[in-house]
Parts: sequence; C-alpha cells; structure tokens
Amino acid sequence: LYKGKSVAEQNSFDISWDLLMEPAYKNLRRTIYCTASEFKRFRQLVVNSVMATDIVDKDLKKLRNDRWNAAFHGSGASSSSTSEHKDDTVLKATIVIEHLIQASDVAHTMQHWHIYRRWNENFFRECYQAYLDGRAETNPADSWYKGEIGFFDFYIIPLAKKLKECGVFGVSSDEYLSYAEQNRKEWEQ
Repeated sequence: LYKGKSVAEQNSFDISWDLLMEPAYKNLRRTIYCTASEFKRFRQLVVNSVMATDIVDKDLKKLRNDRWNAAFHGSGASSSSTSEHKDDTVLKATIVIEHLIQASDVAHTMQHWHIYRRWNENFFRECYQAYLDGRAETNPADSWYKGEIGFFDFYIIPLAKKLKECGVFGVSSDEYLSYAEQNRKEWEQ
C-alpha cells in the first residue's frame, strides 16, 4: 500500500480528499478554487502539508530541508524578473505552510513544561498500550528518555529556529524556541 512510503499520511490525504470531493462540499470547493490551475495548486499544497507530517522518512526530510535552503538561503532574493520573484514567494509560502503544519503537530514541545509533559505522557501511554496490545514491536519505555532528547536536538529545536528565521510568528517565535530549549533541558534532568 502506497509503496510502503508515508502510509498513514497518504491514507489520511486520500480519505480527506475523497470527502472534500463529495457533492455536499461543492460550494466549499468553489470558494477554495475556481480554475484548473487553482485546483492543481490547492491539491499540491494539501499534499505537501499532509506529507510534511511524516517526520520519519529521511528522504522527505532531506527534500524539505533542501527546499527550505533554496527558499531562504538560495539566490532567490536577487530575482531579476517579476515571474521569478513570484516563484520565490510561492516557494517560501509553501515551505512556511509545511513548517507550520509540522509545528502544529508537535506544538506541545514548544509550550510550557507542564503542557509538554502532559501531552508527552499521553503519547507515551498510547504507545505503551499499543505495545501491550501487540500493535507495536518494542516497549517505548526502553528508549523514551533518550528518544526525546534526540527529538528535541534533531527536530524540535531546528524546527523552532526555522520558524523564528522565517518570521511567521513575529516575536512569539522567540518564545517557542525558548520553551523548546527549556523543555529539552528540563527533560534531561
């Protein structure tokens, strides 16, 4: 199914897309897009956004990082034509949306310690129950502590830094990065 790549994400997209295409949502679709090109752009944006939640696939992560670098560190700032400038803007907007989706997926890690702990505990219980029920191969207790340190170091803190860099949250970006760094330190103790 889905060639074994991003199975949960692709399934989520298919279910939601099929729902959106039902006759009952005709007016909503007309509001979202009117032309074939708008439809194509909207669909691609939704696909990219949903696929952005797959943080396990290393190829997708590299692709996203490469696109981030092209959008924010490439030569796009010196675009000579209006068309190139528009392409740069669309690329940046798409990348920022993907990162907002990622941040919303792990927002608890960039909030106060008590919020982080509550959601982390809930997720641990869910994973542990899956292990007890035979739906997961490994006991999460064996690697949870170390896994969270790596999660902060290699995903959460870099994500918070990117959100700060693009400026999408304004001064609140400092707060999200600060909470992520504080939670990582607190977790380590």
